[in-house]
Parts: sequence; structure tokens; C-alpha cells
Amino acid sequence: MKLNAKNPLVLMMLCLMAGVFITVSFLETPMKFQVPGMTLPVALELGMMMFGISTKIQCVFLILIIAGMLISRKKYTKTDFILIAFLLAILLLEKFWMLPVLDIRAQLLSAGKPVRSSEMHNYFIYAESAKAIILCIAIGLQFTKQKMNTEAILYNAYSSRKI
Repeated sequence: MKLNAKNPLVLMMLCLMAGVFITVSFLETPMKFQVPGMTLPVALELGMMMFGISTKIQCVFLILIIAGMLISRKKYTKTDFILIAFLLAILLLEKFWMLPVLDIRAQLLSAGKPVRSSEMHNYFIYAESAKAIILCIAIGLQFTKQKMNTEAILYNAYSSRKI
């Protein structure tokens, strides 16, 4: 059995998107709060900047992924498109709802103003976790199994023998 990529460019874009996303969301974000001397306002400002840039990059990757999938759509299943639709929905919710709300909260905190308790940060963490899972599944679904023709293999092996 041999594994083939449905579309190597889509696979590459999914992997690059996953790399950028995981680096920012799961490495850079928690690490900046571990840096000695980094104040909360600086960390929050850095977070707003990094998530803003990361979201824009993810949008570009997602547009390229969708375009690649549409170009070679015969190779993709309904499940492939549904996963990418969920990914797009989460990304749009983050970009146009969650991040603007979190940015306002971060600005208020940076200014030393009181901020009411909110579940938005938890919702954002859940959304990021869901994106990570969906990206991993989407990457795995990029591969198809190609059954090797055993008759042809045996024939080629037999015919190449010199008797």
C-alpha cells in the first residue's frame, strides 16, 4: 500500500498554517508571561499584536487551501470540505467577535482599569483547541491509500527472473 497526497500544495499549506498557529497560540503566548521583567501591559500588547498577525496569516493560508481544494475538488470528500468550513467558521468568529472583545479587555487591563469577569478568554482557548484538532484531522485526511496491484507485482517479479 502506498500513500499519496490528494494535493501536495494543500497539504503544504495546511502544515504551514498548523505550524504558525501552534507556534503563536501554544508556545509564544504562554512563554511571554514567563519572561522575567516583562510587565503585564507589554505582554498584553504583544499578545494583541501576535494574535492579530497570526489570524491574518491563517486567513491567507485558508484562502489558499480552499482554492487548492476547489481546483482539485474531485479528490476531496464532503468531510474534507466540512472540516475546512468548520475551520473557517472558527477563524471568522475569532477575528470578528472574540479578538475584538479580548483586545478591548486587554487595553483596559493595560490602562489599569477594572475589568468585569468574562468567559470570553475561555471561549477563545476552546476555539484555539478545536482549530488544532481540526487541523490535525485535515492534515491526516490529505493522504489517500493506493492499493498496489499484486498481480502486476508478481508478473513483473516473475518476468524479470532469468531462467
